[in-house]
Amino acid sequence: MTSILEGLLKKVAAADETGDAFLARYGMLRNPFPPARTIYPEIIYNQEEALHLFAEGVVAIAGPNIERRTVAVLGGTGQGKSHFQRHCQYWVARENVPVVAVEFLAGTVSAAALLREMFRSADEHVKRNGEQDLLSAIVSRLEPGDYGPVRQTDLRAALRSVVASVQPDFVAEDRDRRFTSDVLLDVCRRWLNGETLSQTERRYLHVSGRLATASLMTRVISELFALARSQGLFQGVMICLDEVEALFFSGVTTSRIQAFLQDLRYLFDEARGQNSGYSLLVLAGSTVRGARDLREYNYPLFQRLGFETEARVQLQEVQDFNEARRFADVYLEYERERATAITRFGSTLQDAKLLISDQDLHAAFEGPSGDAKSQARLLESLHKIVEEKKRADVSG
Repeated sequence: MTSILEGLLKKVAAADETGDAFLARYGMLRNPFPPARTIYPEIIYNQEEALHLFAEGVVAIAGPNIERRTVAVLGGTGQGKSHFQRHCQYWVARENVPVVAVEFLAGTVSAAALLREMFRSADEHVKRNGEQDLLSAIVSRLEPGDYGPVRQTDLRAALRSVVASVQPDFVAEDRDRRFTSDVLLDVCRRWLNGETLSQTERRYLHVSGRLATASLMTRVISELFALARSQGLFQGVMICLDEVEALFFSGVTTSRIQAFLQDLRYLFDEARGQNSGYSLLVLAGSTVRGARDLREYNYPLFQRLGFETEARVQLQEVQDFNEARRFADVYLEYERERATAITRFGSTLQDAKLLISDQDLHAAFEGPSGDAKSQARLLESLHKIVEEKKRADVSG
């Protein structure tokens, strides 16, 4: 018996094959323009000033000295702030820069969630370089009694317990010998993530309690990252703080917003301690109104994030039809090169440009409201035009 879903999926597969055949005429495998809310992070158009500011920040935090840098990226809704941040993350990962990349939506309004994401991202970074995870990598490099720049009492005690557990002569302290090195490592990871431990777990990890506040968690994670940096596991951390404006429309209380902003300020300041620390770059994306609201809520953080200095940059819009043509060509050429690398189509840019005529481009750029200057709106319009051409080809 044929399933209804099987029949529907066959239709989808057949449509995709036909669509691929249509795009193949232009040397492509997929629609070169991403659909709404989708980002092709490999490419970006006409944001040289912002890219240079970002590159300078990355060079600084990847260097030998402990540095704190910021880049404040301003742009309207759909103007490409998230795209810019994803593009930066993509190239940092591709070039294997010794920097932990962290993506975080400001509207989450939780410093603890940001710190957990920093810890998770650091795990992923060291895994790509052959380590099991961040904590295991740190512990494997420590000698008993040597905890580098760590001063926080509970963190020193936790590291002492875990380091002792990986020594050849270690014997678990509990009667049932259940708290082996693997168990203690897991308990320590959970503690670092702010989870509540049982009384027994706290006893054998030798910590007094959970990391119950964002400030305490910040202190512990900052010292852990300083230790990781001193061991060469990474040089710095890059936080992509997106949609700052969403903070002020999140529906949470003013006091909670204020607390979150104060926690961010503390996190930024704690990155560089008196005797140690880790390098930090914050790439903050916001609308102009969001930046203005941030100034009113927490002026010191507004300053720290670069919204009042030369680290502030406005993203560029697509200004006229000729620029819209160049913008479209960047996406057409990228997809043509990508498809050629996979299939050896051997097409040219001129072949690819035939997909979007000047008439198509005028329709996309002008749009129903005459406002397609934002790159996101232009991409969405171009995507729809290509999809309509594919459907017309099938029905024709």
